[in-house]
Amino acid sequence: MKDCIVTDRLILRRFVGGDEEDVFALMSDDYICRMAGIPPFKTVDRAKRFMDNWAGEAYAITERSDDRVVGIVQTPSYPWDRRAEIGYWLAEDCRGRGYMTEAVEAVKECLFGTRWCDELRIRVFVGNEASRNVARKCGFHAEYEEYRDSLYSPYGRVESEECFVMTRGEYEWERRGMPFYTTATVRMAA
Repeated sequence: MKDCIVTDRLILRRFVGGDEEDVFALMSDDYICRMAGIPPFKTVDRAKRFMDNWAGEAYAITERSDDRVVGIVQTPSYPWDRRAEIGYWLAEDCRGRGYMTEAVEAVKECLFGTRWCDELRIRVFVGNEASRNVARKCGFHAEYEEYRDSLYSPYGRVESEECFVMTRGEYEWERRGMPFYTTATVRMAA
């Protein structure tokens, strides 16, 4: 993966010293943590540990006009399975501007630009309409739903999660401007 990805409005870069406060602000937001299934961060030191743990598999999202971290895109990779996942969070004051769609599109291009990645997945808690919309706008299709015991369930229960998928074949068809009919589409039409 590249260390820096530049889009029309954003810079996706690796975490750097000084990002701790911005990452803490994001990851102490109750809404973000509820949708991510993790407990809110309580200290800036926890944000620093998060940055260290995800150093090679996450991007800080900044606006091109400002170096403030306004979001995060995680890209855990599973090369032995030839797949990767994309997870994302965005500051409340930046939502509704298309930033996350722009960031996920850029990461998708970068991951499919590698020779090893044949499938991308985005996992979203059912009810997180904003993240579902980003996945759909970026060409991913809902493949299955599963239940998992979230680390931070807002209701202390098992949460339902949707998995959105895009394969390399679907990506190549999309790049050519052609629709790709999935097995789910065929089943619905039958």
